[in-house]
Amino acid sequence: MHPPPRPFLFLLMCIGTGSSAGAADYAWELSGLASQADLDPQLETDLSTVAATYHFAGVDDAKGPFALASFLDPETHMAASIARERQTLHAIAVPGLPAFPDVVTESDTYSVNGRYVLPAKKWYAGARYSQNDPDIAVSGLFTDAEMHGASVFAGRYLGAATTLELTLDRAVTDTQGTGIACVVNLYCAAIVPQSTHQTRDTVSLGVVHMRRFRSVTYTLTGSIVDSSGQVVIHTGSFQLPVPSPLLPPGVVLGPLPSVTVPARTTELGLDRFLVYSVAGELFPTRKLGVKIGYTHWDDSNSLPHGYNDFNSPDYGYEVAATWFVSRNVGLRFALGRQHAHFFEEGRDTDVASLQATGRF
Repeated sequence: MHPPPRPFLFLLMCIGTGSSAGAADYAWELSGLASQADLDPQLETDLSTVAATYHFAGVDDAKGPFALASFLDPETHMAASIARERQTLHAIAVPGLPAFPDVVTESDTYSVNGRYVLPAKKWYAGARYSQNDPDIAVSGLFTDAEMHGASVFAGRYLGAATTLELTLDRAVTDTQGTGIACVVNLYCAAIVPQSTHQTRDTVSLGVVHMRRFRSVTYTLTGSIVDSSGQVVIHTGSFQLPVPSPLLPPGVVLGPLPSVTVPARTTELGLDRFLVYSVAGELFPTRKLGVKIGYTHWDDSNSLPHGYNDFNSPDYGYEVAATWFVSRNVGLRFALGRQHAHFFEEGRDTDVASLQATGRF
């Protein structure tokens, strides 16, 4: 795993400097996250995130484990975050062909969210919005892209230690780029202007339940996600050269005649899938928590798994440990793996992350 990025290290030093605050309540919560995902040997993803949350009435952290403070004392809050992602696609060497360079893509995501808790602290509701600005690699087919997403959510406390939350989310991706037109059994000979508008709608239902058993506290969480969408592909008009059938392949005498292919718009449905997640976290002390989680993707494709959605995994699991060095400073380290099948071949993505949290 690569060293954490400089913004993450700077945030960690700032948190450590301010850890001497002795108040029982906190209003501000700052966090920094650095993670890396490896799909060996093809893809490597590095992510760094800085986030800030302000709780308007302050949060009492004396009711249980420090990691559960905002759950046990829900308050109205606002939050914002900035994330940078860097993906490196490693070229696969093919004998007899020249080596291709790695393709590197970077993107910045800006997010804001808020939650309003009703005075009785039984109901709450909120919204999130995010904007992603990718830096498209020069060697890619896409020349421009824009992604944004918005969601609304509402939840209810069933008693003092159980919540039920419903979330509605929509993600939109617009891309501009080029494609390649091919004549069946002959050749590929035309660059085609192309744009896509992709929309994915997601509905999720989650539950969190906390229990105390003597001096030990534990939580059980679960969620189900239903996601589907559509994509609209617009292909511009282009000129397609027509080769002479009397000439051998590759032999050209003068300009080739061409035909005009008109513009076309195509609507396609995106694969619908369900995601089931369960997790349990044990807190032997107020400062320490250990978590184990499992996630299963249920793809509704009628084709063999992996033919329709290259990025859809089968299942994943995670183990994580949270340790509050003091009541103001917390660290979280997590390891996970996602497993997918692609044309009957197993593929594993390993994920490691480190998060630091400071409160004051």
